[in-house]
Amino acid sequence: MTLPRLHGIEIHEQPWCPPSLRDAATDYLQFVANLVGAYNPVAPHLRAALRDAGEKTIVDLCSGGGGPWISLLSQFEDDAPRVVLTDFRPNREAFQHAVEISGGRIGFEPESVDVMNVPSRLRGFRTLFAAFHHFRPGEARAILADAADKGCGIAIFEGTERRVAQLLSMVFVVPIVVLIAMPFIRPFRWSRLAWTYLLPLAPLLIAFDGVVSCLRTYTEDEMRELADGLGGASYRWRVGIERKGPAVISYAIGSPVRGAQISR
Repeated sequence: MTLPRLHGIEIHEQPWCPPSLRDAATDYLQFVANLVGAYNPVAPHLRAALRDAGEKTIVDLCSGGGGPWISLLSQFEDDAPRVVLTDFRPNREAFQHAVEISGGRIGFEPESVDVMNVPSRLRGFRTLFAAFHHFRPGEARAILADAADKGCGIAIFEGTERRVAQLLSMVFVVPIVVLIAMPFIRPFRWSRLAWTYLLPLAPLLIAFDGVVSCLRTYTEDEMRELADGLGGASYRWRVGIERKGPAVISYAIGSPVRGAQISR
């Protein structure tokens, strides 16, 4: 059963959240996403969308600690795109680490980027991983509209659902995983360990924000409604769900392909 959507407050998004605590949370999310290849199943959708749009550069929005790109790029073989990481509050240290371990296939924008009004200098196919739920419906539609109006492709991927099972995993499983994983995250930061073991707010914050994220996540039908009509006949939208074992990834992909309509 899908629960009603509630747009609560995620602590790490708040301006009063200490930057080192925020970075600990986003670093953890990036680490786990790459460790388990959480978004690897959507690589075929992304490759097809890049071909449709004729793009070889990806502008990753709301990148947090770097997103799933270290793992995801391995799914592209010889046709791997160049990836530019961006965020409203850029985690420059994490971004630089991604540049180094990717062998230069990943770059980043050091300045703040407004996801609802992406600067024209950042031209490429846009992606958002596990970030679309941060925005209220009006803002979420504005993100899609900005891409469509500027003739840029965009792909939204979410790995959470508004279901009781996911809420329970956030409460009872995630804090344990945080305690195990934190020492292995790179680049190493003493502050990350302090927030986990000395003053253990990181496990609590990540679990709390995980519950809020689940309750904020848009369903397949809600994402289709948000995309409806944007870009007109010169823009194609595909909205659906990719399932692999217990993992479920919902997606909305828009590409500037003439004469297409919103479809599944």
